[in-house]
Amino acid sequence: MKKLGICVCYNHKNYGSQLQSYATTAELKRRNIDFEIIRYKKKITPQLLMKYLPKLFDPVFINDRIIENYQKKIMMKFHKQLKSDNEIRSNAFDKFSQERFKNLSPVYYGYESLQEQSKKYTAVMVGSDQLWSPSGINSNFYNLMFADNNTVKISYATSFGVAQIKPKYQKIYKTFLDRLNFISVRENSGKKIVESVSSNNAEVVVDPVLLLDDKQWLEEIPNKRLYDEPYIFAYFLGKTPEYRQAVTEFAKKKDLKIVTEPHMDSYNKADEGFGDYTPFDIGPAEFVNLIRNAEYVFTDSFHGSVFSVIYQKQFMVFNRYSDNSVSSKNSRIDSFCANYGLSERRYGGDIFAVESRIDYPSVLEKVNEHRNSSKAFLDKALECLK
Repeated sequence: MKKLGICVCYNHKNYGSQLQSYATTAELKRRNIDFEIIRYKKKITPQLLMKYLPKLFDPVFINDRIIENYQKKIMMKFHKQLKSDNEIRSNAFDKFSQERFKNLSPVYYGYESLQEQSKKYTAVMVGSDQLWSPSGINSNFYNLMFADNNTVKISYATSFGVAQIKPKYQKIYKTFLDRLNFISVRENSGKKIVESVSSNNAEVVVDPVLLLDDKQWLEEIPNKRLYDEPYIFAYFLGKTPEYRQAVTEFAKKKDLKIVTEPHMDSYNKADEGFGDYTPFDIGPAEFVNLIRNAEYVFTDSFHGSVFSVIYQKQFMVFNRYSDNSVSSKNSRIDSFCANYGLSERRYGGDIFAVESRIDYPSVLEKVNEHRNSSKAFLDKALECLK
C-alpha cells in the first residue's frame, strides 16, 4: 500500500499554521491519497546539544526563539488575567487540532527511529508555513533529511520566512534542497533562493488555504455569525499603536464596532483599550468566521489577508516588521500582494483608502489560475502514490 507522510505544523497554536495544515489534509483527502502526519519528538543527547550551541549566537534564532519566549513568560507573570485568557485561547486551538487532525503517525522518538520508520512511506512531503526559516533549519525534520534516497521527497508551498539566505547557511540549504524531487515554495523570493543556492528549480504555488475556494471552505467550516451587529475585524500581531489608532478613527466615522484578538503572541501594550469586543475563545474555525462575516478587515497577518481575499472583503494589510528588521517576514505579504494585483491594499498612512473598491473578478481570476497551476504541481509530485 502506497502511503504519504507529511510534515506540517498542525499542533502549533497559530491560526495560519493550523489552517494551512488543515487545508493540506483536506486537499489530500479530496485526492483520495493515503497519508498520515508524521509525529517526531527529539531525543535530547549531548550530540544534539552541541549541534545547537552555535545557534545561541545567531541573531535570528535569538529573536525568534529566545527573546520572544522569554518576554512571553515574563509578561504572563505580571499579567495574571492574561495567563487565564490565554489558556482559554489555547484550549480553542487544542479543540480544533483534536477534532480535525485524525491521520497521525505514532510518535517517532529520536532521529534514528524517525529515519527507520520513514522507510514505510512511498513519499514524504513538507508542508507550508515558515518551515525553512534559518532559525530552525538544523532540525533535519522539515528539510526531509531523514528520508532515504529511495523515498520521493516533496515540498508544497514551503516558506523560508526571509527574503535571502546568509552565506554561512547556504551550504546547509544546498545539501537538502538538492535531495528534493519536487520543490514548490510560497513566495517569489523563495524561488530565487532555491535556484540561487541549489541545482534544483522551484515553482511558486498558492498557500494551502487557497487550494480551497470559498464554497469548499464553507463545506469544511460552516458559517456561524459570532456577532449579530456589523463589525470591523482588526487582527494585529505587531505592536504598532498607530495602526490601532487609525482603525479606531475609521470605526468611529463608520459607526462600526471593532472585534479584535488582543495579546496574540505575548502581552502587547498597544492592545490595551483597543476594540469593542476582545474574545479569547477563538479557535481557527471561529477565526475564519470572524473574517467571513466582517464588514472590513484590517490586519498585519498573512493568513488574515488571504482569507480576506477568499471572502472578497474590503481589507487593508499593514507591515508587521520594519524592512530592515533581522526577523522581518514581510516577504510573504509582498509576494501575495504582487501576485494578485493587491499592492494598493498596503497601508500607506490613509486608513480610509480601505474603501477603494477591489476588482475582485480580476483578483480571483489570478487566484484561480494560480490555484490550477498549483494543483497541477501536486498532480506531478503525487503521481508516485497512484
